[in-house]
Parts: sequence; structure tokens; C-alpha cells
Amino acid sequence: MKSCGVSLDVAASATARSLSAAGDEENKMAAGKANEIEEDFPKLTSQERESLVKIDSSLFGFQRLHEDGARTKALLLKAVSCYDSVILKAEGKVEPEMFCQLGHFNLLLEDYPKALSAYQRYYSLQSDYWKNAAFLYGLGMVYFHYNAFQWAIKAFQEVLYIDPSFSRATEIHMRLGLMFKGNTDYESSLKVCTANTISTNIISLCCAIDTISQGGSLFLFPCECILLFCPDQTEKCTRTHQPEGF
Repeated sequence: MKSCGVSLDVAASATARSLSAAGDEENKMAAGKANEIEEDFPKLTSQERESLVKIDSSLFGFQRLHEDGARTKALLLKAVSCYDSVILKAEGKVEPEMFCQLGHFNLLLEDYPKALSAYQRYYSLQSDYWKNAAFLYGLGMVYFHYNAFQWAIKAFQEVLYIDPSFSRATEIHMRLGLMFKGNTDYESSLKVCTANTISTNIISLCCAIDTISQGGSLFLFPCECILLFCPDQTEKCTRTHQPEGF
């Protein structure tokens, strides 16, 4: 019996050492993975990281990436590459905010499938996502691109609900007006299009609207609002922003 007891003690001791070794190995692997992740971020300089903090979905349509925004586009592409690498190495176990930022970057790059994927990951991980106006706006813009008007309307209305003074409130009102009109809800469309927010900013927005899309699909609605509020500006708007093929 004594020898049996000694054997049990030895076995217990060996088991403890094995568990300890396994735990150390696990910690080493975790530390190694963390180091691998950290290696990706030095690719972004402190100045670049600072610039990225200021970038979100509200710049969509107002930030030229094809001409004078070449530097911003290069930064966004670099950031997307770094973020994708980090998320892959971390097996998706990163802060939800990273997915939100990735969604913004891809939206500005007009990579809508990747933007939608990133936004959906953020939505599933962040319980209070509804407090993030920039996220809701970006998600709404992606839905708008895919003509998923029901979801776009919901997202845009939530933005106005949580932040009535959102920097792109005018843009939201105009897109809501267009979508309501497309759904033949003319009463809601007229109500949105006659909001004070639009009537006071319509001219400046018309001047910026050509940056929203390279195609002609978004050309119609600013001029429709111009016809309602500023008929004298219609000819100027048409001459300045006429897309090819019109």
C-alpha cells in the first residue's frame, strides 16, 4: 500500500509539472501571438495613426481620393492592409472599434462588400452600437449603395435621432427624400426635402455632391431639390455637374 501511495504522489507531482509546463507553453504562445500582432502596427507611423483617428464615414463623398486625395487614399489602403493582418493573426479577437474603423476606411475606398462585412462584425460585437452615429451613417451609406432602402432609411433615421446635429444631417435628409420618393411615399419625401436643414445648405451641398459618386445615379436628386428651392440655380448646377452621357 505504501508503494502504491508513493506512486500516487509521484504521479500527482508529474501531473502538476505537466500542467504547469502546458500553462507556460500556452502563455508563451499567447505572448508570441501578441508580439506578432504588435509587429503590424509599427507599419503605421504615429503621425499616420493620428490622421486615421480623424477619419470616419462622414468624409464619404466629401473627400476626393481620385485626384488631390491620393495621399489619403494611400494611407487608407495601408491602414486596411495593417488592420486586416492584425485581425487575421488575432483570429478576429480584437476590439470591436477596429471593425468599425475598418468599415469606414473601406467605405471611403468605395469597397462596399468589405465595408459591409466590417460594419456587420462591429454590429455583432458592440452591444451599444446604436450610440455610434458615424457607424450608423456609414452602414446607411452602404445600404443605400445596394439600394436596400428599407435598411438605409432605418440607419439614417437612427443617426438623426441620436445626433440631430450630425455633420452630414443635410446629406441624410436629401437621401431620405430620394428614397421615400423611390418608395412612392411622396408625403414623407416632401416633408424631408422641405426641412430647414436642406433649404439652408442646399447650394453648398450641390457643389459637393459630384464627389459622392463617379456615376450619374446620384446626380438627379440634388437638382430636384434645387428645382424646389432654388430654380435660378438649376441651369448653373446642370452645366457644372452634368455627367457624361446626359
